[in-house]
Amino acid sequence: SGGSGGVPLPGGPTGELWGDIDPDNPKNRRRRVSVWVQTQGKSLLIDTSPDLREQIISAKIETIDAVLYTHAHADHAHGLDDLRAISYRQNHRIIAYMDPETHKTLTSRFGYAFASSHTMDRLYPALMQDEIAEGAFEAAGVPVTSFRMNHGNTHSMGYRIGNFAYTTDVVELEDDKFDLLQGLDLWIVDSLREEPHPTHAHTDRALQWIARAKPKYAVLTHLNHTVDYETLKAKCPPNVEPAYDGLSFDLED
Repeated sequence: SGGSGGVPLPGGPTGELWGDIDPDNPKNRRRRVSVWVQTQGKSLLIDTSPDLREQIISAKIETIDAVLYTHAHADHAHGLDDLRAISYRQNHRIIAYMDPETHKTLTSRFGYAFASSHTMDRLYPALMQDEIAEGAFEAAGVPVTSFRMNHGNTHSMGYRIGNFAYTTDVVELEDDKFDLLQGLDLWIVDSLREEPHPTHAHTDRALQWIARAKPKYAVLTHLNHTVDYETLKAKCPPNVEPAYDGLSFDLED
C-alpha cells in the first residue's frame, strides 16, 4: 500500500523516517504495492514489488498462475526474482502479461527471468513466460481488460477483472476510462499524498474520481510517508478507506 520508498523511508537517527505520521499505528507501515487476486480457480498477481518475498509469506501465497504488470518502475517490478521459488516448485513458468514498452524494458533489464530473452543454461531456467497484452485478453484463462493511463512523463496500465479495478500510478484519467470503470464493486485507486503531484493522483483528485465512477467501495493506495492512516480515513466518505498492508476483500463473481 506504500509509495515508491515504502513507509517508513530508510534513514534517520533510528534508521527510519516517518514524516508527520504516527509510527505506532501498524497501518502506517507500508510495503511497496502489489495486489493478489484469486478468481475462477486462478491466482493472479498485479506487479512484483521489491517487498514481494515478505508479501508472499504474509499472504500465504502457494501458487501464482500469472502476473499483470502495470509498468516497469522499480517499485512495481524489481521484486520479480522473489517468484523464483514458486516458479521452480510449480515446475512451470509463470505467465507475465505487459504492454509493449514494459516488455521491452523488463526483458532487457531482467533477461535471465523471461523466456524470450533468457540466455543462461538450463541449470537456472527462465521464471516467466512473457506475453505482450493490451486491451481485452485472458490471463491464465481469466478475462481481463487493460487500459493505458497517464503517469506524467510516462504511462501505466490499469486493470479491470470482473467487478474489480486497479489503477495505481495515474495522474489523469480521460473520459473514456470512466466508461470502463462503471459498475464496480471495488476500485483501488492511486492517491500518493494530500498535495498535487506531477505523476500521481492526490487525495482530492482520487476522491473526485471515485465520486464520478460511483463504485460500491473504493480504496486509496500508493500512500507515501506523509499520509497518516487515521487522518486520511477521517476525510474519506463511508464507502472509501485508505489501504493498508494485508487489507483483503471477498467479492462475488
